Amino acid sequence: MVVVINFGGQYAHLIARRVRELGVKSELVNPDIKIEALKRLNPQALILSGSPYSVYERNSPKVNPEIYDLKIPVLGICYGMHLIAEQLGGRVAGQNSKQFGKVKIKWQKSNLFDGLVGEQTVWFSHGDIIKSSPPGFKSIGKTSTVPIAAFENSNNKIYGIQFHPEVTHTSCGMQILENFLFNIAKCKKDLDLKQIRDSMIKNLKSELISDKVLMAISGGVDSLVAATLLKEAISNKLYCLFIDTGLLRSYDRTDFKKVINKVKFPNVKVVEAGDRFLQILKGVIDPEEKRVKIAKLYFEILKEEAKKIGKVAYLAQGTIYPDRIESAAHTKHADKIKSHHNVTLPHGLKLKIIEPLADLYKDEVRKLGKLLNLPNEFLNRHPFPGPGLAIRILGEVTAERLEIVRQADEIFISELKSSGIYVKVAQSLAALLPVKSVGVMGDARTYSYIISLRSVDTLDFMTADWSKIPTEVLEKVSSRIVNEVRGVNRVVYDITQKPPATIEYE
Repeated sequence: MVVVINFGGQYAHLIARRVRELGVKSELVNPDIKIEALKRLNPQALILSGSPYSVYERNSPKVNPEIYDLKIPVLGICYGMHLIAEQLGGRVAGQNSKQFGKVKIKWQKSNLFDGLVGEQTVWFSHGDIIKSSPPGFKSIGKTSTVPIAAFENSNNKIYGIQFHPEVTHTSCGMQILENFLFNIAKCKKDLDLKQIRDSMIKNLKSELISDKVLMAISGGVDSLVAATLLKEAISNKLYCLFIDTGLLRSYDRTDFKKVINKVKFPNVKVVEAGDRFLQILKGVIDPEEKRVKIAKLYFEILKEEAKKIGKVAYLAQGTIYPDRIESAAHTKHADKIKSHHNVTLPHGLKLKIIEPLADLYKDEVRKLGKLLNLPNEFLNRHPFPGPGLAIRILGEVTAERLEIVRQADEIFISELKSSGIYVKVAQSLAALLPVKSVGVMGDARTYSYIISLRSVDTLDFMTADWSKIPTEVLEKVSSRIVNEVRGVNRVVYDITQKPPATIEYE
């Protein structure tokens, strides 16, 4: 078991995810955890996460320095490294030459870097540096501008790294974590997804007993797997609801029907609500206001339907870890990036919330789905956000703009599928930009919208790289969109990584 102390960094949960990926149990705790409570968890190692704070700020989160006396191996990551330095007698300060993004680092010999030679590419995400190491520590890594990019006290098994090994942008990150877990902390692999599945079903049976549960499903992977778990646990006490918000893609209803026929969920109902959602979005341009308004109406409809069913005690959701992280839910000291549909719960909701997948990442959800015998055609669907196309239309959502982005999306996705690319990338989408540009069609001037295409490669959806789609495919997509979608005369391809960008536009 590894305890990850969460100082509010956006990657804190991803650290725990990586530990689990390596086959070791992990648990996130807040920095104010009592030493006795920490001891009861009996961890083999501690990892201190990053944070949006600087250690010298007045209200920056701290951990009880007695953790260093527990004789448990410690790895500090970014802010975690700075905190080790600050609490054990070193010095941390800001610097003018900040390092964010990919950086080359040179190693020195250390058990932490066993098997790594020469320079490696790592991911930096903080503007502070360690000016001097604590007594008993030595530098084991440096960059062109950071002389102490990693340090160690090998006698006490305390290590710190300025960069983030948990993100995919750090090419050697998993090797470093593996070295720490198995070579230094002597952890044992003890995590089994089959056991997690069985435990989830058992716990759901025990928790829900004879209660009715309402579940809104859209055909997406998360809600599908969550609903299947509930079906296994409570059978016909599960009530499934498909709310057509009018913000869906043209093929979502068709795919939903396929899912229902294949999985054979009980008690399924479709609610038509497109006009209601368009009405509340009239004149709204702020992304966060869009999300909140959509979520509020969505839950109002759920409450209406729950009353019709009668005696519904629970509302189930397909919330997964990244949703909670970006919404800063259940996490002290975290910056909120955006509200997620499954997390933005309205005040006064009387239904109890149950989230079977809240501790899992997308790839784990897909693996769990396979263990539940769900077909690959459903599990391999790209993610689609709860607010739907509303957050792929930058600016006001109108019926005209919805139709434009819906047609553009259909063309993009169909071409990716026909070229065999769809199954190789993690998520693809078309977004409508709220500006118009001058073009020419048939010798006539046009002044029309711009469509931005986005496709990313990722395993965990916490970090992502843009997909290297062949230019001939992009050219065909662009040609089809400007020729077939009325109101568009320009198509661009987004080549921004996450971070700094998010995958969705709003």
